[in-house]
Amino acid sequence: MPKIKVLSGGGFPEREVNSQTVGSLRDELDMAGGSTVAVNGTGVTDDYQLQDGDIVAAVTSNKTGGLEVINFKISK
Repeated sequence: MPKIKVLSGGGFPEREVNSQTVGSLRDELDMAGGSTVAVNGTGVTDDYQLQDGDIVAAVTSNKTGGLEVINFKISK
């Protein structure tokens, strides 16, 4: 199971996840539908296989046009 670092409250607490793909990570972390996911700065599809050391960011636009950014770092 990969360990990820999640930007939360100004820090990066580490947590272990069961997900192996971006699609399953979306479900596991309850990411909003329609969010855009980038790994290592490149947009990816839900079938992207997560690897140790990947840095994952999810961005969701809300109905007022604001953005919610979620950063993840996969580490060993």
